Amino acid sequence: VGHGGGWSIVAVMLAILGAAGGLLVALSIKHGDSILKTLATTGAIVFSATLDHMVLGGPLTSIMMIAGVQVVLSICNYTFDQTPSAEPSSNAPTPPAQRDEEMQKLNSE
Repeated sequence: VGHGGGWSIVAVMLAILGAAGGLLVALSIKHGDSILKTLATTGAIVFSATLDHMVLGGPLTSIMMIAGVQVVLSICNYTFDQTPSAEPSSNAPTPPAQRDEEMQKLNSE
């Protein structure tokens, strides 16, 4: 049995799916903001608790249901928020007149 021997097609596919899932998690951590990551994590916890109750008959208390509704509402509130950003972009270029004034101040010193 050579290199990689003993692997079935199912085992290879599961390894590829696991690797792809790890890459997706890494990309979401790199490019997502912290609030969205927290909401995604809590949403996954609510989803798994609901599936646990439906499939395996696990506990689902009123506190868990209230927390689940709160998470869903916060995800919707964050997703559909239309409030404009109060801070101007830090990447915005400096207007030419302001640059000229700053250069004159530097040259006069």
